[in-house]
Amino acid sequence: MQAGLSRQIIPSRQRQIGMMGYGKPENQVLEAHSDLYVRSLVLRSDTGQRLIFSNAEICFVTQAVQQEVLRRLQQVWPDLQEAELLLSAQHTHSGPGGYSHYAFYNMTVPGFQPAVFEAIVKSFVSSILAAERALAPARLAFAAAPFAEHLDVAFNRSLPAYNQNPENTPLRPEQTHLAIDRNMYLLRISSPTGQLRGIVNWFGVHATSLSARNTGVSSDNKGYAAQWLEDHLQQQGHKAICIFAQGAAGDVSPNFHGSGKHWPRGKFSDDYESMRYNGRLQAEQALRILNEAAFEPLENTLDCRLHYADLSHLPCAPRFVNGQSDCRSAPAAQGTAFLGGTPVDGPGISPALQGLVAGFSRWQRRRYLRQLQASDPARWQQEREDQQMQAPKILAVESGRRRFLGLSQPEQLPVPAAADPVLGELKRLCQKGAMREHSWTPQILPLQIVRIGSLALIAFPGEATTTAARRLCQSVQNDLAAAGIRQSVFCGYSNAYFGYATTPEEYLLQRYEGGHTVFGRWTLPAFQTAYTEVAAALRTAPAQRPQPPNLRPPVFSEQELALRTGGSWR
Repeated sequence: MQAGLSRQIIPSRQRQIGMMGYGKPENQVLEAHSDLYVRSLVLRSDTGQRLIFSNAEICFVTQAVQQEVLRRLQQVWPDLQEAELLLSAQHTHSGPGGYSHYAFYNMTVPGFQPAVFEAIVKSFVSSILAAERALAPARLAFAAAPFAEHLDVAFNRSLPAYNQNPENTPLRPEQTHLAIDRNMYLLRISSPTGQLRGIVNWFGVHATSLSARNTGVSSDNKGYAAQWLEDHLQQQGHKAICIFAQGAAGDVSPNFHGSGKHWPRGKFSDDYESMRYNGRLQAEQALRILNEAAFEPLENTLDCRLHYADLSHLPCAPRFVNGQSDCRSAPAAQGTAFLGGTPVDGPGISPALQGLVAGFSRWQRRRYLRQLQASDPARWQQEREDQQMQAPKILAVESGRRRFLGLSQPEQLPVPAAADPVLGELKRLCQKGAMREHSWTPQILPLQIVRIGSLALIAFPGEATTTAARRLCQSVQNDLAAAGIRQSVFCGYSNAYFGYATTPEEYLLQRYEGGHTVFGRWTLPAFQTAYTEVAAALRTAPAQRPQPPNLRPPVFSEQELALRTGGSWR
């Protein structure tokens, strides 16, 4: 096996544009508190198989970034297959936004920001090419170990939903630190003589130690952990690259929110002190695993598979929905609970305003369906069925069908644009005809599984709650065990971003995470069904594998992108 690692700075220094993550226009870039990096690992087996794992200190990877990085790498390596490339993010909420082609994710920035997009793409490409140039013989090994229970590293921010799951032992509010996956999963890359060259680890916790009040670009807790460990190892004589990737972080916060505190966020009243504390805990856990864990060597086998799936209408295999035969996903829609945010990491609109939005949305949707029943009964039936798949969510933004509060022309909403800057931006773009071509958020998504010896990485194009990720990993593990896979690891924020996946039981509570589970109650079983097909292909000998489904994500025209390009909140 050969391995190469590298680190490349993301040079973007855009000012007075929105950061990506909290969805608040006032959360702008005004300064830089730390550099942002892309760190990459390139692997080549002795038989010539290739795998690229690259992680950026940004909020998430968008389809536009993934497609452009792939295109530029294929100019250098014409034989590079899309399945060989896994791009992920560590989910800092303190990085610049505006690098998606989907309008919804740029609404609070505002607009598509070409300079940010170019900086991220170039950094991915440069880091990957540098890692390729650094290829050298290597040995890979894997280990995992849990954080000690007394370490305040992460907490479940949605405990009532977690307790809804039948496989979970119900926990009390003071036990939120136990309602997560406390394991850190670590891949070690060493020279044949044992010299440490780098690590990749996966642990699920939001990179939100810094609040929406922050105005400085920062890699947050995971970036601090990576830098601290690289510096520490450098002092010990190891020139190592340390990648702190994300696991199941959907309902996991670094911010303690139990009794006995007089501030709402991290361990300390100062966000930066809390960020350093949390990052140090993650770095020390990685170091503890390196020094104390029993590592399992990974054999010289690389394999990968990537399928695109249309999550707007994907039937669920009965085995994932208790034997039911009529469950499926539905066109993407964000609920009013999504607009309310999460009180731990990022509150949204007030409960009173949320109630008003819910009332108007219900009224407008009933009115629309009555009109549709009279004019187009077949379409009326389809939308009624979709609404059943979304229930009990109250639809606020139907991003799959390009509707806001039930209106297909949001510019007609009888609320002045000046009442809210994001609403003003939405109305402005709709008046310009800048949101007509495709859905406002992605629905055709890349689902990827890569194999490194007996380890499988599940590249997930969004974020999942603790229990949802556990179920997905278990279903993939069951499918791949016969092929020699002994450990499946969830790798979130990879290759694209659609939102959240909760379990069907969690979804019913319609907290923030359920409101952001855009494809409806059966989102997770739909993903489990689709990943089963990816796993089935990996169980088959490469020469006998069928072609992946002939499905590709839509491409926005240059004309529409131009209408949505640029802008700031000045």
